[in-house]
Amino acid sequence: MDELLTCSCQMKTGLENSADAFSFFKENYPLSSITNNLNALSKQELRCACCLMGTVLMGMSRKKTIWERLKVKK
Repeated sequence: MDELLTCSCQMKTGLENSADAFSFFKENYPLSSITNNLNALSKQELRCACCLMGTVLMGMSRKKTIWERLKVKK
C-alpha cells in the first residue's frame, strides 16, 4: 500500500492542497462514481482510487481527533 502513496498525480496534489478532503472528493471524485462502476474500473483506476483514499486516511491520522478539535480552549 505504501508504494501506491508515492505517486504525485495532479488529483493527489490537489487533494493534499485542499482544505477539506471531503469537499474535494465530493467535487472532483465522488464515491458514487467508484462504487457504481466498481466492476468496470480498470486495475489502474482502482489503484488510483486506493491511493487517493489512502492519502486522505494518512492525512487524517496525522491530525487531531474530532474530540481534540471540539474541546473548548481554556
